[in-house]
Parts: sequence; structure tokens; C-alpha cells
Amino acid sequence: MRFKLSHKIGLLVPIAVAGILSIVAIFSVEKTMEQTFRDKERAIQASGKALLVLENKLLEERRAEKDFLLRKDAKSIARHAQFAAEAHAQLDALKQSVTDASVQQKLLAISAGFDAYLNQFKALVDANSALGLDPSTGREGEMRAAVHLIEELLKAVRDTELKVSMLTMRRHEKDFIMRRDAKYVAKHETEAKAFSAFEPARFGSKDAYDAIMKALNAYQSAFKDYVVVAETESEARQSVSKAFADIEPIFEELTVQLDAIRKAAEVENAEMAARIGTLAAAAVLAAILVLALTVYLVGRSISKPIIATTRSMTGLADGDVTSVIPYVGRKDEIGEMAGAVEVFRQAAITNRRLEEEAQSARARSEADGIRLREEAEAAAQARLQQATSGLAAGLRRLASGDLSFQLVEPFSPDFETLRHDLNAAVNQLGGTLSAVALSASAIDNGTREISSSSDDLSRRTEQQAASLEETAAALDEVTVNVANSSKRADEARTVAIQANTSAAQSGAVVADAVDAMRRIEESSSQISNIIGVIDEIAFQTNLLALNAGVEAARAGDAGKGFAVVAQEVRELAQRSARAAKEIKELIRNSSVEVEGGVKLVRETGDALKTIETYVVTINQHMDAIATSAREQSVGLAEVNTAVNQMDQVTQQNAAMVEETNAASATLANEASRLRDLISQFVLDTGSSANTPARDKRRAA
Repeated sequence: MRFKLSHKIGLLVPIAVAGILSIVAIFSVEKTMEQTFRDKERAIQASGKALLVLENKLLEERRAEKDFLLRKDAKSIARHAQFAAEAHAQLDALKQSVTDASVQQKLLAISAGFDAYLNQFKALVDANSALGLDPSTGREGEMRAAVHLIEELLKAVRDTELKVSMLTMRRHEKDFIMRRDAKYVAKHETEAKAFSAFEPARFGSKDAYDAIMKALNAYQSAFKDYVVVAETESEARQSVSKAFADIEPIFEELTVQLDAIRKAAEVENAEMAARIGTLAAAAVLAAILVLALTVYLVGRSISKPIIATTRSMTGLADGDVTSVIPYVGRKDEIGEMAGAVEVFRQAAITNRRLEEEAQSARARSEADGIRLREEAEAAAQARLQQATSGLAAGLRRLASGDLSFQLVEPFSPDFETLRHDLNAAVNQLGGTLSAVALSASAIDNGTREISSSSDDLSRRTEQQAASLEETAAALDEVTVNVANSSKRADEARTVAIQANTSAAQSGAVVADAVDAMRRIEESSSQISNIIGVIDEIAFQTNLLALNAGVEAARAGDAGKGFAVVAQEVRELAQRSARAAKEIKELIRNSSVEVEGGVKLVRETGDALKTIETYVVTINQHMDAIATSAREQSVGLAEVNTAVNQMDQVTQQNAAMVEETNAASATLANEASRLRDLISQFVLDTGSSANTPARDKRRAA
């Protein structure tokens, strides 16, 4: 039993589908496993990045901690709390995403260390808040308030030694705040005892003494509390640094461990991908071999009969109608194809017989065709001879100049259009030459009239040229006079401008003098201020000399020489103060004189400005006069130029009139020659511009 070709080809479809499905299944499994390993590798990489982000957050917290220690502001505390919240969130997310037990353990260690760090930082913030985040808060604020109260009370006391002792306590306080050294605490306590040992009478009154002692006790108490809290704050700083340092090694170990896990996953993924790739290649190769074998067998069963049928069709195309077509009796598509070729073979046999019959019929009809062509050629030759003889006769008359003829004998229909075209051309040429003859007569008459008019125009033009020449000479004289007036006005305006410039320069000099006097006045004021500063410096120097004398007195015999020097400095300071007062008085008198000079200079400047205003007005009038004179000069020059141009144009017109007269004579001669040329043609006396049109209508 033979299958149809469609059934054989259809058998390839399930085989190909089965092979494709097996390949798809293999690649699907491969992609699934690759995706699994890739997701695992991405999770490890994400954990590494999250760990890096967490470490950066902790570093940001460390930075906020340092900012707080430097600036002691609430903004740094808020930033530290914000970074702590972000770090906690990042750490919680990291613990949820990691499944490895050892990694989880290290993350818990980091979390515990981080909480310890936050607790230590809170203790550090509390200690600094107790010390004082700014000079007006905490223990530092309490010390400052007490000291300011003592200094305010000591302002009414003239005892310099009390002030020096208070300043010494303040210096020891600042030294301890800056250096945190215990020796300054001892010095501060010693100086406080020395201050308390002063006699109450030196404080001015009993109430002042009691108030100062009360404030001093508050100041000492606050300073002692500050010392205790400062020690606590130092310990808190060390605890914060230690807590953060304990976390850092865990970060390094966790980073190394995550990197090792990532590399192991990459190796495992590569090995699995190689195994799956080998299996997929083998399966694909097997499917291709099965499909290729099936295609070969099916193709062989189809191609063999088709090749035999093709050979028969080729022979049939070459004219072989005797060979038998194979596979005619088959029931499949090959049999149907062979049956169709057999039909073509039978049709080719029939066509060959019909061609032989048509060949004999064509041989009989060729003899009749030759006889008919010879008769048609003879008739065409006769018609051509008739047309050429008629056209030749007409062209001979046209060549002799005769334009009054018409071809009236009709031609054959093929050449009748040539006869009508020649008749129309002769009519149109005759009408054109008639019009040219009339135009030549009109041109002759016109040239005579132009010649007569040109003679009259030439005579009047010469008279006008003479009048214009006299007018131009008179205008030249007027233009010279106006130009001289304009020159004198320009010179006067120049003098006025120079006067105006001199007045302006004088005003500028006065303004500079006023400005200089003002600067002298300002300098005097500045010198007065400087003298005041010198006076103040002398006072301060006197006070310092007094303090130095007190210190020398406290030093005993060793300070006697220093006391003498302090006395000399004090006397020099007093002399400097007296000299400064004398200089200030002299400068005050100079300022009064300078003010008088400034007033006089300002009055002079006002007078010069008034003169400058008058000079400007004169200058404006002279400028207007000069401008008017210049405009008159320019206007007369333009009129003179126009008259000269009119004179030149008139002379040119006279020359052109003569040339026109000569041209009209030449045109008359040419018109006479044109009439002589036209007289050589024989024209139809009844022809006109519309003769060709009538001839065309008559021919139609």
C-alpha cells in the first residue's frame, strides 16, 4: 500500500515536534537550575552590598558623634539618631535575608555591639549636657553666671588686686576646660582661698562682701561639679570609642565570609551549567539525527519518481512525443502528475499536425499578397508625382517675387494639406509686405516732422543754456559771501566754547578744593578719634602700671626695681594723656578754620557756576547762529550745484537734439530703401492682414 505524499510529509511533523519538545524540556530544566543558582548568587551579593551600606551608616554615625563633640549642638544629636534608625533598619533587613547560621550569629554580635555603642553615646551626650552645650547652659552656665555677678559687683571697687585675683581664677578655669589637667583644679582652689582671705573692708561695704562671697561659693560649687562631670565625660568618650572598635573586627570577618560563600556558589553554578550543557548538546544531537534520517527516507521515496517524471517532461519539451510517460497508473500525486504530462504529450502530437496544415495554407496566401503590394505602390507613385509637380510650379513663382498666385488644382488626399499650407503662407507673406510698405511711408512722413521739431528745440535749448550760465555765475558770488559769514560764526562759536571750557575747569578746580577741604575736615575728625584712642591707651597704661605696682608690692624687696619702672610708666602715661588733650584742642581750632575756608570756597564755586551758566547760554546762541549760517551756505551750495547741473543738462539736451535730427534724416533714407525693396515684389492689390485666414477657411 502506497501513502500519499501529503501523508509522508505529514509524518515529519510529529517527529520534529517531539524532537523540539525534548530540546525545550532540556533547556527549560537548564534555565531553571541556572536561575536558582543565579538567585542564590544575587542574594549573596545583595547581602554584601547591604553589609557595606550598614558599615557606611555606622561611619556616618561616628562622624555625627565627632560633630557633636566639636559643635555641642542638638542638630548633631538628631543626625546621630537618624543614622542609628537607618542602621537598625538595614541590620534587621540583613538578618531576614541571610539564612547561613554563622552569618546570622555574627549579625547578632554586630547588633549587640551596636546597641552597646548607642548606650555609651547616650551617656556621653548626657555628660556633655551636664557640662553645658554652650556657655550659658549646664555647669559652665552656672559658673559664668556667678563670675559675671562677681565682676559686676567688683566694678564699684577700685581695688585692682581683687580684680586680678578674680581674673586669675577665671584663667585657671579656662585652662582646665581646655586641657582637663588636675593641676589647674588645685591652682583654682588656691586662688579661691586667697580671694576669700581678703579683708571685707576692701570690698567697699559689708553687703557687697556678702554678695560676692555668696556668688564665689556658687562659682566654686559649680566648678567642682564641672570637674566631676568632666571626668565622667572623658570615661564616656573612651567607652564610646571602645564600643565602636569592638564592632569593626566583626565587620571584617563577615565581609570575608560572605566573599567566600559567593565564590563557592559561583564554582558550583559553573559546574552545574557545564553538566547541563553537555546533556543538552547530546539530546539536541540525537533529535537532529532522528529527524535527518526520517527526512532522508521520506525525501528518497518522493524524489525518485519525481526525477523520472522530470526526465519525461524534459524530453516532451524537446519535441520527443514518442516516449512513454512512467508512473501513469499510480494512485498518488506522482500518478496524477504523470497523467497530466501524458495529456501534454497528446496535445503536442495534435499541435504538430495542425502546424503542418497551417504551413501549406501560408504558402498559398503569400503569392496573392505580393501582387496586391505592387499595385498599391504604383498608385502611390502617381499621387506623389502630381503633388510634387504642383508644388514645384508654385515655388518657382514665389522665388521670382510673385505673391499674387494660388494653387487651385486639388492634390490627392495625402498631399492636400501641403497645398493649403503653401497658399496660406503666400497670402500671409503678401499681407505682411503690404503692411511693411504702408509703415515705411508713415515712417518717412514722421521723420520729416521730427526733423523740423528738432531744429526748433535746438534753437530754444541754446537760449536756455545761456540764461542758466548767467544765473550760475550770480549764485557763485552769493555762495562765497554766505560761506564767509558761516566761517566768522564758527570762529565766534569756538571762542564761546573755549570760554565755557575755562569756566567748567574753574568749577572743577573749586569742586576739587571743596572736596580737599572736606577731606581735611574728615582727617581732623579721624585725628581727634585717634587722639581719643591714645588718651584711652594712656588711661589703660596708667591702670596697668598701677596693677604692676601692686604686684611689685606683693613681691616685697624683689619687686622694688619693678615698682620704680611701673611708677615711671605711670608718669609717662599721664604726660601722654596731657599731650593728647592739647593736640585735641589744637585740632578743634583747626577744624573751625577749615570750616570757614570750606564756606568761602563753596561761595566761590557758586559764583563760578553762575558765570558758567551765562557762558553756556552765549555758547548756545552762537551755536544756533553758526548752524543757521552753515545751513544757508549748504542750501546755496546745493542750489548752485542744481543750477550747474541744469546748465550741463541743457547743453546735453542741445547735443541730443542735434543727434536726433541726424538720426531722423538717416531713418528717412532707410525708409526710402525699404520702399525700393518692397517694390520688387508683385502683390495682390486686394490682400490685407486677414487674407491668410480667409484662405484657410476657403481651403477647408
